[in-house]
Amino acid sequence: MASNDRTIDALTNGDFDHEALPGGVAMSSGVTPATETWRSRETPLQQLLRNAGEFGRALLRTLLLSVLLTTLILTAFLTVDLPLRGLDRFFLTDALKPGLWLRWGLVVMSAGPLLIVMIARRYGGDEAGRVITASWGVAAVAAFAEISYLAPRLAPGDFPSAQFLAAFVISAMAGQYIAAGLYDVTRGGGQWWRAALYSALSGLTVHSFLYFPIAYWGTRAPWLHWMVGDLALKFAMALAFLPVYRLFRKRLRPRGGFGG
Repeated sequence: MASNDRTIDALTNGDFDHEALPGGVAMSSGVTPATETWRSRETPLQQLLRNAGEFGRALLRTLLLSVLLTTLILTAFLTVDLPLRGLDRFFLTDALKPGLWLRWGLVVMSAGPLLIVMIARRYGGDEAGRVITASWGVAAVAAFAEISYLAPRLAPGDFPSAQFLAAFVISAMAGQYIAAGLYDVTRGGGQWWRAALYSALSGLTVHSFLYFPIAYWGTRAPWLHWMVGDLALKFAMALAFLPVYRLFRKRLRPRGGFGG
C-alpha cells in the first residue's frame, strides 16, 4: 500500500522513472494520458433554426441590394426615349450627332455595371449575380404591369419596337453579368484600380457591342459610327468611376474570403 502511495506521489510530482512500474510493467516516457473532452452537440432543431436565420439574412440582403438596381433599371426604362442632345454641338456632321442615338435611358443603364462592381467588391460575384437576376425579374413584372395599364392610352408609335427592347434588355443584362464575373477574377493583388477598371470597361463594352447591332440591324442608320462614339463615352465613364470606387473602397471592405 505504501509502495502504491509513493508511486502516485512520484507521478504527481513529475520525478517518476517511466521506464519501470511496479510489477514489471513498462511505460513509455512519450505517452500522454488521454483525456476525454465533452462538447455540446447541436440538435437538429438548433441547426434548422441557424440555417433558417442565415437564409433569411441572405435573402433580406439580396432584396435590399436589388432595390438599388431595380430602381436604376426602371428609371432607364422610363427615360429610354428621351434624347440627350448636350453633346451635339461638338459634332459638325448631322448624321453623327449623339442626339440621334444617345438617350437618357442608355446613360442611366450604363451605371448598372458600375453599381454591380461595388456590390461584387463587398459581397462577391455570386451575390452580385443573384442581385442582377432578382432585379431584372422584379423590373420585368413592374414594366409589364405599367405597359398593361398604359396600353389603352398609347398610340402605335408611342412604344419602342420589340427589336429595340430586346437590344436594351439583352445588352444591359450581359454587361452587368460580365462586370460581376470579371471583378471576381481580377480582384486581389496588384493595383487597387485594376479590378474596378477592367470589370467596368468590360461590362460597358459588352453593353455597346450587343446593343447597337441588335437595335439597328437591318436599318440604314450609321450605327457603327454611333457605337464608336458610345464606346468613347463609356470609356470616359469608366475612368470617372475610379475616384468614386477609391472613395468607397475602404468603406465597402470585402467580406471574409474575398480579396481586393
